[in-house]
Order: sequence, then structure tokens, then C-alpha cells
Amino acid sequence: MTNRETLAVSFVVFVAMGMLGAAFGPALPDLANRAGSTLAALGALFTASFGGTMVAQMLSGPLNDRLGQRPILLAGLGLAALGTLGIMLSHSLGLTLGSGVIFGLGFGALDVSTNVLIAQTFAHRSVPVLNLLHVFYGLGSVIGPAAVSAGLRLWDSSLPALGVGIALLVALVPLVLRLAPGPVTARAATPAHDPPDSFTYRAPLLWALGTLLLLYVGVEAGMGAWTTAYVDRSTSLSVETAALVTSGFWLALTAGRVAGAAWGGRFTPYTLLWICLAGMLAGGLLLALGTGSALLTILAVLIIGFWAGPPFPTIVAIATVTFRSGPGKAAGTVVALGSLGAATLPWTQGVVLDRGGTTANAVYVVALTTVMVLLYVGITRHAARQAYQ
Repeated sequence: MTNRETLAVSFVVFVAMGMLGAAFGPALPDLANRAGSTLAALGALFTASFGGTMVAQMLSGPLNDRLGQRPILLAGLGLAALGTLGIMLSHSLGLTLGSGVIFGLGFGALDVSTNVLIAQTFAHRSVPVLNLLHVFYGLGSVIGPAAVSAGLRLWDSSLPALGVGIALLVALVPLVLRLAPGPVTARAATPAHDPPDSFTYRAPLLWALGTLLLLYVGVEAGMGAWTTAYVDRSTSLSVETAALVTSGFWLALTAGRVAGAAWGGRFTPYTLLWICLAGMLAGGLLLALGTGSALLTILAVLIIGFWAGPPFPTIVAIATVTFRSGPGKAAGTVVALGSLGAATLPWTQGVVLDRGGTTANAVYVVALTTVMVLLYVGITRHAARQAYQ
């Protein structure tokens, strides 16, 4: 399979991931009714899915380095399809949550393996290509809720949308079978100033990158989860308009990924990451200073969203390039920590918003983005010391 074909298959994998990942939210009331459960109880589906995702991300890294991407991708496609099918057919809370774990295992395997595949195949320009890959996840995230909405409107059911997702996963199997059977090796010369590539789980740089991704994903997921409530409580805008502001955040983030794909070839990964983190901090400060102002709040949300586009794929690219002898382990570790951020920090932000109010919520965003900038400074200093040892 050529590099272009590999890229095309990866794009479709990420569309399917984004579609299914975003479809469960709007489908939740319908799924709760089918399972004979309350909406609040079925909300544990996301916890179950995140749990499976984190386990798969940690396990997929070493397996990618040992077996290559093809078997892990095939397992991921099968588990994600099986989990989605179980959720569709379930008439009990237990089966739905168990199926959610299976879906999460598949999602995590697909996430790590696809990122590593692209980072290794396009090692000489992994930052722009990984950013482009994540644009397609955003595209799937737009398609998923729209498909659920269409199914509910036409057939009073969310199941057709989930069925389309399953069909897409199954259709990918023969394409993935054409991938190289073993691990893909980086296809670019290593610059002399790159840091040492020996992988160890004790490497401080690995955990610093993972912590940075944990904080980043926490900010991204928290903005997606709480922007509607924040805008509704802090401005005179209606809740319907506030929901559109949240949509604007995701559209801005997708635009940022497109920009990251364009800028990734012009800036070094660390430079691009610095620009984005500084932009997120600037947006957070504007959010805090503009609390109560609809115009400034909307502008701040869009700024944060745009600059939040490139960091995830850029951090993954830095991890795979830094630890060339174990790119799967490196990517699996940092991405798993990112999932931990998604599972914990938005919940914390919700508590802050509920108990501390809108100003506390904005300060919380500023605090997280400030820590991200400080952590970046520490990472770059450590990387510079490693390079000259």
C-alpha cells in the first residue's frame, strides 16, 4: 500500500472514530429508553468507554512496537464494531455499560495505532500530517450528531446512525489488511540535534509530555462540556445561543487543526506548540477579563478553540520522534494520560462552575493554561539539555 493510500485509510478510520464518539451523546436518551434505564444512570456509559480506552491505549503502544499497526488496527475495528453493536441491541444497563467498555478498548487501539502509523510513515513531516489526520476526526464529530438527529427525525431512533458507524468500521477491514504486516519504521533521517531516542518508562520527558497532554485534553473537553452552561450563566444570551457558541468552539478547533496542517511544515514542532499554548492562555485571560460580556466571551471561546487545534497531534508527533526506539509505547503513554485528563478535569471544572460561579470557572481555565505554558518551558529546557549531553 502506498503512503497516500495509507493516509486515506487513516482518514476514514478517524472519521469513523469521530462519528461514533460524538454520536453517543445525542443518542443517550434513546439508548436509555431502550435499556430501561434513567438518563443519569446511562451516563456511566462514558465512564465505561473512557476506562476501556485508557486500558487499550496503554496496551496498544508496546503491541504496536512489537507487532506493527495492522493487527492492532484490525482488533480495534472489531472491538469498536462489537461494542457499538452491543450498545445498539442492549435492553439492560449492565450490557450497555459492558459494551461501552468493549467499544472503548477498540477506540483506544485505533487511536494509538493510527497516530503511530502516520507518525512513522510520514516521519519527515509528521506534525502537519497528524494535524490533518485529526481534522478528519473533527469531521466525523460533526457527522455523528447530525446522523443521530436525522435518524430521530425520520425513524424516531438513533440506531441507524450507529449502524452506519458499524458499517464503516467493517468496510475498513479489507483496506487495513493491505497494510504492511510488521512495524513501520521512520522514513526520515534523524537530525543531529534531536534528543536521544532510547525509550524508557522512567524518562522524565515522557511523563512531562503526557502531563502536558493531560492538561490540554482537560481544557479541550472542559470547554466542550461547560461552555454552554458558562455562557448561559454569565451573559444575557439564551441557552440556545449558548449552545451555538459551543458549536463555534468545535468549529474553531477544527479550523486550528487545518492551520496546524499548513503551519506544521513551516515551524518546528516545539515552536508550533509554543504559539498554540500562548494563544490558549491569551484566550483564557480574555475569558476571565470578559466575564459578563457576550461579545468578549464569544471571542475568547473562539480564540481558545482555534489555538487548541494543533497541540494534541503535535505533542504525539514530538513523543514519537523523541522516542524513536519505542514510538508506540511513547504515543500510548501520552495519549492514555490525555484520556485521564478528559475523564477527570472536566468533572472538576463542573464542580468549580457549580460551586464557585462563572468567574471561578474562567480562572480555572486560566490556571490550567498557565500551568501548560510553564510545563512547556520545563520540557524545552530538559530537551535542550538532553540534546547537548
